[in-house]
Amino acid sequence: MLNRTRVWEIAAITVLAIGTFISGAASAAGADIKIGYATFLTGARAALGANELKAIQLAAKQINASGGINGKPVTLVIVDTQSTVPGAVAALKKVVEEEHVLAVVGFTLSTQVLATSDAIRSYGVPTMIGGSAVALTRAGNPWLFRVRPDDSIGTLAMIKYVDEDLKLRKLGILHDGDAFGVGGADLLERAAKERGLIVVGRQKHATGDTDYRPQLEALRTAGAEVLLTYNHDGDAGWIQRQYRELGSPYAYLGSPGSQVESTLNISKGDAEGLLAITDLVPSEVNRRYAQAYRQEYQADFDPTASWVYDALNILATAIRTAGEDRAKIREAILALKNYEGVLGTFTFTPNGDGLHAVSIVRIVDGSPKLLKKVTVDAK
Repeated sequence: MLNRTRVWEIAAITVLAIGTFISGAASAAGADIKIGYATFLTGARAALGANELKAIQLAAKQINASGGINGKPVTLVIVDTQSTVPGAVAALKKVVEEEHVLAVVGFTLSTQVLATSDAIRSYGVPTMIGGSAVALTRAGNPWLFRVRPDDSIGTLAMIKYVDEDLKLRKLGILHDGDAFGVGGADLLERAAKERGLIVVGRQKHATGDTDYRPQLEALRTAGAEVLLTYNHDGDAGWIQRQYRELGSPYAYLGSPGSQVESTLNISKGDAEGLLAITDLVPSEVNRRYAQAYRQEYQADFDPTASWVYDALNILATAIRTAGEDRAKIREAILALKNYEGVLGTFTFTPNGDGLHAVSIVRIVDGSPKLLKKVTVDAK
């Protein structure tokens, strides 16, 4: 029997082969709009990649069913990043240099965005990203457009909710030791200080660790009233399980990785009742999306994976206005005002950030349930 990793490897090869064949045939006739899509179909984040793939394929199907873009169908050129930084660099090179795509959707991980940013700037290709590290869009690269709230939004929302809704004062922070986790923890600590809250302890871990008990216990000893986490999906699941093993010694409020499907598949019942932030803000648009997604896949959508759905639709809107010119597409994205997407209302800042609010969710019966929209003024 094939193991799960091997199944995804075969699936990725098949998808790439089909996507390349279709795009190549259509390009020869000049009949399609080619969009590169770089995602993790294999490797550590294949589960999230599978949900992202469903979301963007639904967007492409709907766009093409409504007549495409200026009469041309959208063709996704799908390339696997293998959940690694070198894989992301290779994927970008392939879709731009070999497939000659008009624009790119890809890179949920900030580390992958950092690794590809210089090449994206050199290519001059509009690239819709999901990495949330604040610095990504503030380093002067005019071709990056973020389709998720950046970490300054998420961390301020977490602190605001702890202060105003939970009314707790003593915070413990547990974060990944990579750029995403350290950056998020720094922002949490700064926002807490500005509100007069006390960070009684800050603990970090490496991506893929399996034992988080020492850090969780240290935060209990320090007197934490609430645990704030900033880490990736796989780690979050094990943290939730071990948090329960220790008797839930404080309240729990996690970053978006705490409420995604891959995390909840690990923590299962141990996640029940826990709080987290999510990119999605309730609206009629995401209710319609939820209905369409369930009809297409007989499953509920993953909010964190849905940014690629918005990304492709934003690109389609910009291309309809600007035509097939990368520089004009870039200008059209920046000109978008109050675009209603699944995740919320997009108005892009000059540096390429589109969203400015998040939601608080509670895990109920194994799924995140929206509690409250939190809008903040990002720093």
